[in-house]
Amino acid sequence: MVLSGALSKTGYQIGFIKSLLKYIDREEIKVITGSSMGMLCGYALAADKMETFEVFFRNIDVKNRHRLLYNVLFKNLVSREMREFVNNKDHVSIPLAFPVCYIPICNVQYYWLSGEYDPIWFRYMIAAINNPILHIFPSFLNKRFAIDGGAADNIPLFPLLAHGRSYLPSEDNFDLIVVMHFDARYDYRSEFSTDIPILELDLSICNDFNKNHYDFSSRFVDEMIVSAERYGDRIFGQLFAGDFSKEYFQKTIDEIFMAEHALRQKNMSADRLVTLLNHIGKYLRKDSDCNKELY
Repeated sequence: MVLSGALSKTGYQIGFIKSLLKYIDREEIKVITGSSMGMLCGYALAADKMETFEVFFRNIDVKNRHRLLYNVLFKNLVSREMREFVNNKDHVSIPLAFPVCYIPICNVQYYWLSGEYDPIWFRYMIAAINNPILHIFPSFLNKRFAIDGGAADNIPLFPLLAHGRSYLPSEDNFDLIVVMHFDARYDYRSEFSTDIPILELDLSICNDFNKNHYDFSSRFVDEMIVSAERYGDRIFGQLFAGDFSKEYFQKTIDEIFMAEHALRQKNMSADRLVTLLNHIGKYLRKDSDCNKELY
């Protein structure tokens, strides 16, 4: 499973995952990657804390960018809520990877978590969401300035499909990769070649591409979660109706893609700009030495 950076749109990911877990057991998910707020959502799933994460996400309850900045700057909003959400009772039973971007050279590292909670995790997780909207104060890791991993890889499919294989099950054991993002024109084929069926979706399609990036209000969060859960019921009802073979998955994914393609091509948002800027980080990435363990 891959969860892109999303800001408030993480609500769509919460609803979509709620739907997914009606069709499969959480234990069937072998590995998760996530960027920025998608990393937190992925952590919740990996540590079996989705209900707690939904409460954490709803507690933000801020409607616009200016109120969000005020709460982050003067009330330490996200860090305060994260300290309640991420704690020493956690056990990450599904391996989780997330990117952190180091500047000024835009070098990206992917950090892996698994097992019992280690206090060092929090420092790296805070760095992974370190942007002016979510965490105003700078992060330093290994004497380097670290920022939100979405600046270099906002849809972190790379750790699953290239290098770092020692961290993962054999590629033959992957039946399906589910990618949840918000760039309607994203196409993983421009970067990767694989025989694994990949279901990649701009989740905001379920709500007419409504991408109020900074609206964390309870009304919009409810709207996102409900619409994404309904969308997930439709997608997974179709995807899991067959024989669970890779051939069936690929055929169904192609049908879903063709049904949504025209609508996706008409949509353009700031998420597309992030994807394009990510080319810089990927160009500067040291592919052979960018996966690191934190356990």
